[in-house]
Amino acid sequence: MKLLARIYLVCAILLVVCGIVQCVRWTSYQSFSAGFLLHFVPALVFLFAYIASRHIDRKAVHLFAIPVCLITLAWWVLFSFGVEIWMEATADVTDVGRYEEIMSKCGDSTLVGHFPCPIPPDAEDVRFSFFPGFLQGGAHVQLRYRTSPEKISELYERFSKMATQSFLVGDKDGRDDMHVKMPTTSFHTSGSDNYKFPDDYEMMVFDQLPKEGATLNWNHGQSHGVAISKERNEIVYWARYW
Repeated sequence: MKLLARIYLVCAILLVVCGIVQCVRWTSYQSFSAGFLLHFVPALVFLFAYIASRHIDRKAVHLFAIPVCLITLAWWVLFSFGVEIWMEATADVTDVGRYEEIMSKCGDSTLVGHFPCPIPPDAEDVRFSFFPGFLQGGAHVQLRYRTSPEKISELYERFSKMATQSFLVGDKDGRDDMHVKMPTTSFHTSGSDNYKFPDDYEMMVFDQLPKEGATLNWNHGQSHGVAISKERNEIVYWARYW
């Protein structure tokens, strides 16, 4: 019986560690919340079983504690990894540390071929947003960072040659005068609930313009490009499909 008590204690300690690990994993999908504490329920159950077995040395305790501990552990495994799979499919990933992992999964896709990989070492205030798409929700990937004025000028010159269409976000009249309005993106890396690009960003689209008389595919399509602000010395790499 004493051996079982020790097993309860060891399992409780191991499950505390597992709970911490899962909390850290979940923070790559969303900010910490009270729901994360459910990861520590199995550890508490095993701890109570240990305490009970130390103070009540009866077979009945173990006959009750063993199935309860095993059922709780099975529930936690199904719950933890089930929710993680759900978040992987539906959550907006903002963890910059996962940038290279996600880019590697995209392979040689031309949609993200203009993204830097790895992130430049001189990049500052780096922000990342990735949504894989779910049901009717379109997918997007976006990287934003600040760099030196010299580097921004180089990037501006390089990407302006690639753009098939560009416009200053604040120039509404210029945007409205365009014969073809190519789809762009929202400001997913704004760091706030405001998903509109500031007026000083210039939006550059790299997609081919439709032939005369043809219409854009608004049901299933894709677009990619960059947005650059020389005032802020910032660049936003973006791609999306729907």
